[in-house]
Amino acid sequence: MSLHTSRKLKIHQPENFQYESIPDSHVWDDLHDHPSVEPIGPDAVPVIDLNDPKLIEKIGKACEEWGVFIICNHGIEPEVLNRLCSQMHRLFALPAEVKLKVAKTEGHDAGYGGFPISHFCPKFSWSEGFAIGSSSVDHAQKLWPDDYSTFCEVIEEYKKAINSLGCRLIHAMLLSLGLSEEELCQIPVGDSSKLKTVMHLNSYPACTNPDRVLGLPPHTDSGCVAIVYHNGISGLQVLRCKDDIAPTRWVTVPAVSNTFVVNIGDLMHVLSNGRFHNVLHRVTISKTNRLSCAYFFGPQADIKVGPLSKLAGLEQSPLYKPVTWPGLQKMRSMLHDKALQAIKIDSN
Repeated sequence: MSLHTSRKLKIHQPENFQYESIPDSHVWDDLHDHPSVEPIGPDAVPVIDLNDPKLIEKIGKACEEWGVFIICNHGIEPEVLNRLCSQMHRLFALPAEVKLKVAKTEGHDAGYGGFPISHFCPKFSWSEGFAIGSSSVDHAQKLWPDDYSTFCEVIEEYKKAINSLGCRLIHAMLLSLGLSEEELCQIPVGDSSKLKTVMHLNSYPACTNPDRVLGLPPHTDSGCVAIVYHNGISGLQVLRCKDDIAPTRWVTVPAVSNTFVVNIGDLMHVLSNGRFHNVLHRVTISKTNRLSCAYFFGPQADIKVGPLSKLAGLEQSPLYKPVTWPGLQKMRSMLHDKALQAIKIDSN
């Protein structure tokens, strides 16, 4: 079977994943640059109960030390997640020619296509993606002309639930930085009405030789916070740098039932003046099909984010220049992982 891909959009036809041997275009030679370890002992990814009376303290510690954590008792009913999963299956099971009707186009982030900075990657990712912006209706009508409403209703149900959860988490993160309730109201990302969100559905097909492919290459998220639903199957890994415990390693984030994974992004790192860790992560592949939904929170397009004045006072100068979310994304499209360095303030 021949491989049909669009290098511009990095789109893969679903049937092209059914190979007995993996095409060279998908083999990542540096996949084992660092060892992969299980999340046990000192490398146990923090699990935070949202009903914990010490929630603020624990979230702050996880953001500083890890940049990723797992949340339980989040209040979203399992039925909501089951309906989302059902619609994700429905979406990615469509024939390739149907999905390509809603392929991403230049200048538009929503639709079917690959990873935003995939043009930097030497190989193709073993995955499919579908991004949803403010509305899913236009794309859904093209995918299911006679039966699109169910998909849209489920997406809106999930967005409503996850928006509330995301605002609660961002609120807790800002409080952990020492801000008061009054000060929160003066910060754009502390006001839920000034947040922008993007939803990204992902499919990671099974692979007969998963140790040679990647679902998504190593990257940080550009926004403030990402909440990831993993469908009960692990695949996400985060990089832990060399320390007193062990050399640099990839730590597998466990897929604990009825939980979400929360990632800290670049803009939250900037906002916290480097205090919160923007976690470098990647997605590995297994011999089992895996679906996930990543929901990204950030400021509206015209709002600049810089270090909070309360954190950049006499003891520490601001580390970064203010930047908008689209501005940072544009820098990432040109500079990749050097984008934050481009807005760093020279201390000399």
